[in-house]
Amino acid sequence: MEKNSASKAQPLVGIILTALAAVLMAGLLTFAGPCASQVGKEARSCLWASRALLGVDAVLLIIALVRIFEQDEGERRGLSFASALLGALIAVMPGTLIALCPDPSAHCNAVMRPFALVMGIAIALTGGIDLTWRLLALRKR
Repeated sequence: MEKNSASKAQPLVGIILTALAAVLMAGLLTFAGPCASQVGKEARSCLWASRALLGVDAVLLIIALVRIFEQDEGERRGLSFASALLGALIAVMPGTLIALCPDPSAHCNAVMRPFALVMGIAIALTGGIDLTWRLLALRKR
């Protein structure tokens, strides 16, 4: 079977997605997580949003790691598609799917929400661009 350019660049997208997922996880566990005053008290929506983001990000991290080593072109397309969808979910989760504090100056609105939005868009674009590129290469065959 002939190896095309999409096959040669296969690990790069997985590495980028892994790095983005790791940055998102590190951010949510440090500077972009819920404010410290909520930890240990009655759980508020921003704490739940942070936990949900960490859960989705853990799934994304596994997908990204598998994407690095995957050799089958169809599987690569599927993993890129899943990554794009999870990126979109990350972008809309805090504030849209899970309501945050009503105070716009609260840490969750001022830091966590924009951080998740930027990271989610970057992940969705990475997966979406790779999927599009691979579908176009498939169509040219």
